[in-house]
Amino acid sequence: MRLPKPVILLTLALARLLHAQDSTQLGFPGADSQPASTAVPTIQVYSRETIFDVLVTDDKGQPVRGLTKSDFTVFEDNKPQPIRGFSEFDKATPPPPAGVLPPDTFTNDNKLPTNGPVQIFLFDVQVTPPAIMQRGKHYIADYLRTMPPGTQVAIFDLSTSKDLVLLQDFTTDGKAAAAAVDNLDVEWDRPPAYARFSPTPIAIAGLNRIADYVAAVHGRKNLFWVLSGMPLPITRDGMSACSVGPPDLLYVHRQMDLYDIFTREQISIYPIDTTGVHKLDCGSLTQEMLAEATGGSTGNTNDFQTEIAKMVDQSNHGYTLSFVPPREALDGHYHTITVKLSHPGLRLSYREGYDDEQVAPREKVVVEQMTQGPMRLGAIPATQILFDLHIEPSSSAAPPAVKPTSASKAPRVAKHAQGAPYTAAFTIDPTQLALTQNPDGIRTASLELDLGAFDTLGKLVSARSQEFKLTVTPAQYNSFFRKPLHLTLAIDLPPGQLTLRAGVFDTVSNKAGTLEFPLTLPKK
Repeated sequence: MRLPKPVILLTLALARLLHAQDSTQLGFPGADSQPASTAVPTIQVYSRETIFDVLVTDDKGQPVRGLTKSDFTVFEDNKPQPIRGFSEFDKATPPPPAGVLPPDTFTNDNKLPTNGPVQIFLFDVQVTPPAIMQRGKHYIADYLRTMPPGTQVAIFDLSTSKDLVLLQDFTTDGKAAAAAVDNLDVEWDRPPAYARFSPTPIAIAGLNRIADYVAAVHGRKNLFWVLSGMPLPITRDGMSACSVGPPDLLYVHRQMDLYDIFTREQISIYPIDTTGVHKLDCGSLTQEMLAEATGGSTGNTNDFQTEIAKMVDQSNHGYTLSFVPPREALDGHYHTITVKLSHPGLRLSYREGYDDEQVAPREKVVVEQMTQGPMRLGAIPATQILFDLHIEPSSSAAPPAVKPTSASKAPRVAKHAQGAPYTAAFTIDPTQLALTQNPDGIRTASLELDLGAFDTLGKLVSARSQEFKLTVTPAQYNSFFRKPLHLTLAIDLPPGQLTLRAGVFDTVSNKAGTLEFPLTLPKK
């Protein structure tokens, strides 16, 4: 059954900027905060090239390989568009060899697979009865134990008490992934007055966190949303299939922004209803609508293991296409996308439309649910900005603790421990950064670098935060992007076993990169 396209379909602009998280969400526990300055004018440059994946299968459901650019025709609003980019992707494509880091150097550029397709399993415990989720756990763990070699999977848990938890980062070890699922606690932890509790902000916040986590993976990401019932109920008018009354426009815009991010990250949703075979109702209609809107699929079956294996196999191969929209600027309207093949009898699956508008800042209620600030110990890593970090002893002590200016996106009081001075050298690819432009043509990059050291009990024992303003003249503009950016931050570290967490935050685009690693320092 095909449903009307929702107005909340994904925007396909590649270079949309993520918007601000609440400043307190980026800080260390107990850190002070000040309001961010809005005086800096921002030049927003959008790539008008839109990108999307197309899965092609034959009448037996098997992926079709070997198609060429000339086999495809792309239409926007029923008008043909020249195909600008074309590539074929496959799970079998070997990843590039991992680089060898110098001693005492760490990176967040090797924590995730370089390229998709990858498989993400999200167990939505907050909306699923324990008995039903336990049944789904059993079948999904069975699939993971038998998944094809080379399949990259990550496991998340979403609940009201723990919010989003990364149970298993990306791995090709099916037995390890299955063990993470087996150990998942599926007991409800809802408040007593659940009828007055809406899981929507928690779900939106969790999905935002997943998008931040997989930002470094290039290509297709499949999100298997394991739940019972109705996920994020949206239709063309902003209401679910069974809603009564006018739509909640605030909720509608939150969804538009979330799916805008999902489009940029090439995330497709595959709802897995753990109730098994069920009648056509609000939940199943919404699941089908959600899958169609994001280029995924869903099934009405009790054979979870076979169905998931089929979905993964079909999505492991496909084609990535792009075109330039026939407009110079975002117009805020819905536009349909149609793809046709010169070969009849083949089935195509892809995102079939997008709403062409700028994503808005994350709503406060969503930010409040994103309780894992990027600099908190054990928080899910962010890979929107990739960087290397080199730690070495310093000949001079770190500067005294100061409170950063209000221009900082996430200001906080720097903190020191009794220990030896060290220097943290950050290496960043400047092409990841956003620039503001003044009337005189001078551009500015604004970065905040953070360090936090935690002892074996998880206590924050030392922290440093500093904002860097980088000025780029018109004559320096081209050369600025050709060389890595090197910035240093001093910190005093006590001897012994520590966990060091580092963060790079672009305070213009609000993108982030974080890294956490163990560190053992000698007494002398």
